[in-house]
Amino acid sequence: MMNIINQIPPKLSSQDWVGVDLEIFDLNQKQMHRPISGRFALLSIAHGEDVYILDKPEQVAPALEQINDAWWIIQNAKFDITHLRRWANVPPRERLWDTMLIERILFGGYYDTFALADLVRRHLFTHMEKELQKSFTGNEITPEQIQYSALDAYVLSKIVISQKKSMDSKSWKIWHEIDRPAMFAFMDFQGFGIDVEKWKLLAIRNKQRQEQIDAELPVNPRSYKKVKEFLKANGFKRLDDTEADSLEKAGLKYPNTIAAEASRKILESRSYGKMASTYGMNFVEDFLEYDGDFPFIFCNYWITGAETGRPSSDHPNMQNIPIRDTKEFRECFIPRLGHKLVIGDYTAQEVFITAYNCRDEALIGICNSDKDVYSAMAKLMYDVDIDKKDPLRKRTKGIVLGIDYGMSVQGLARNEGISDDEAAEILFKFFQTFPGMKTWMKKQENAKKYVTTTAGRKCWLNPFSNQSYRNALNSPIQGGAGDCTKKALANLHYHWPYVFEDIPFPVVGYIHDELVLDVLEEHAVIVSKFLEHTMVETANKMFPGMSFRADVKIADNWSEKD
Repeated sequence: MMNIINQIPPKLSSQDWVGVDLEIFDLNQKQMHRPISGRFALLSIAHGEDVYILDKPEQVAPALEQINDAWWIIQNAKFDITHLRRWANVPPRERLWDTMLIERILFGGYYDTFALADLVRRHLFTHMEKELQKSFTGNEITPEQIQYSALDAYVLSKIVISQKKSMDSKSWKIWHEIDRPAMFAFMDFQGFGIDVEKWKLLAIRNKQRQEQIDAELPVNPRSYKKVKEFLKANGFKRLDDTEADSLEKAGLKYPNTIAAEASRKILESRSYGKMASTYGMNFVEDFLEYDGDFPFIFCNYWITGAETGRPSSDHPNMQNIPIRDTKEFRECFIPRLGHKLVIGDYTAQEVFITAYNCRDEALIGICNSDKDVYSAMAKLMYDVDIDKKDPLRKRTKGIVLGIDYGMSVQGLARNEGISDDEAAEILFKFFQTFPGMKTWMKKQENAKKYVTTTAGRKCWLNPFSNQSYRNALNSPIQGGAGDCTKKALANLHYHWPYVFEDIPFPVVGYIHDELVLDVLEEHAVIVSKFLEHTMVETANKMFPGMSFRADVKIADNWSEKD
């Protein structure tokens, strides 16, 4: 029976477990991850059947001091601790159990929802009302809100009892050595600087580009019904829908038609329209912050955003800033005055992990050499010298990365604009050159319940999904890459104060295999060497026998890194 007590909890020991839940009035819904809006509402601390309710911000620091030695249980700890740091010093801690993140470690791919109500339903077999979550507005605390907040904290220890039954040593290691320390590193990120005027001009220009193309088209490119009717009447004999893949395939099949030229312009218009809206005025108006006069963006990182364990971001999504088709957007992201960006990314990270997993000797040899990985693979396949500009290098890169996602003969044919017979011949040559990959793929095909990354993260498979085999191939690679980069980030965060004692942790961006730092120009060279060392050492320890490489560049804007 839950007992609500309106006071600071007693001093607890390292044997105690407490549920912690924070409620805040009037949070900005677009920037809930940032401690810049809203006001303190309630802090609930549950120990056993007792729940201690604190309704004043000045109670936070003494309350947390009382439970400092105990194990903290928090649902989405990154959110709560980020905001608790507004009123108390909360350094990285080992005695922490994040029910949401641990649920993702235990059941990534098995379940697809991880909110507190979902965990209560799964572990405690009961329904939890969450309607009051949106009621924290104004200044007055109601008895219903107190009950709501207390219950949120109270159920956490009950969930832990159930989660522990599924927790094995490898899952615990993932939490203790990768996700938990990475979470604290993400919480210490700096904002990513942005040239606001340049961004706004780019948004205006993209809108103008869209409107100019629209004026040249005989049909509204955003009216899918009209587009389909026009294209079918002007050369596309068969067209199921007007999605990009369908239009591109139809353009290859019926190249010398009015429809082919129109579809190219339609896709171009849509692209500029998407850039003008997704990366337009709202991007800066919704998320811009200032450090003095310097503008920056702080996105929200989810420690485990994909079922493979890889992080994701939103509000805004910095991991989706375009780079392949245009560098214009990344040109807008800049360091602070007198600073440089230090940008490091792994060289062919997923290929190295593929080589480690499949144990193909030829592929391992290429990875562990000083050669360009994709050029060396193409040379071995075709027995001709290949440089980075050779189309065969690009094709080989597409093959090896596509195979990790279960690409078929038809998929390769479509991607390369070649016949199915040509694609089949290329894949035959590829597997003949790297037979270990074929063997590993056959092994993954037999996976039933789940596959694991090298670090031991489980990625569950849905036997009723046609994606199951693709996930069996992709999850160990993508998940392994996520584990590796997160671990490198965690190591960088842990060692940073020992190497650079008086310099705040300078990471401003995490983009899959890439870390971006914003440092004083005078520190850029030594920081770049430290970043490269940390990334390479982390990967080589996680994948023994491999000689990973990290490419690090000192830059004046984000686009300068290839």
